[in-house]
Amino acid sequence: MKPIILLDIDGVLNPKVRPSDSDSRGPQLSDGKVALVRRLATKGRIAWVSTSPTDVVAGLEEQLQLEVEPLRVPLAMKESDVDEPTPKLRSVARWLDRMDAAGEADWDAVVWIDDVLGPDVHEWAHNYAKPVLLEKPTPDQGLVEAHVVAVQVFIDD
Repeated sequence: MKPIILLDIDGVLNPKVRPSDSDSRGPQLSDGKVALVRRLATKGRIAWVSTSPTDVVAGLEEQLQLEVEPLRVPLAMKESDVDEPTPKLRSVARWLDRMDAAGEADWDAVVWIDDVLGPDVHEWAHNYAKPVLLEKPTPDQGLVEAHVVAVQVFIDD
């Protein structure tokens, strides 16, 4: 399988804000998170599914130095989405459908790693046309080795 890997930032990668006297600006990923994301990027194409500002995402991409530039899922969330168990679901489903319809979806599976995945996304995943793996890190730990292993097992099945 060659999945698209939908990746959240807050609660998953948990970048830390650097001190104001630092030479660099913007949030910093730990070396461990950088290594895990780089490993994920060898499993499939990364697509950011985050409400983080564009400059923060660009700074993280600079730190990650991935071979293939990640895609960005536009989150056009309505006020009513905030009350949903998975507020990003409508935007993600619409983006995946649009990419597929445009012939730009060169993946055959979906991996979604987010700390906010409710029962609605499980129903969506069950009915989606391609295989879907949902990984829900705890916000205090974020992405860990077990999530990357789960992605590998999913791909190998």
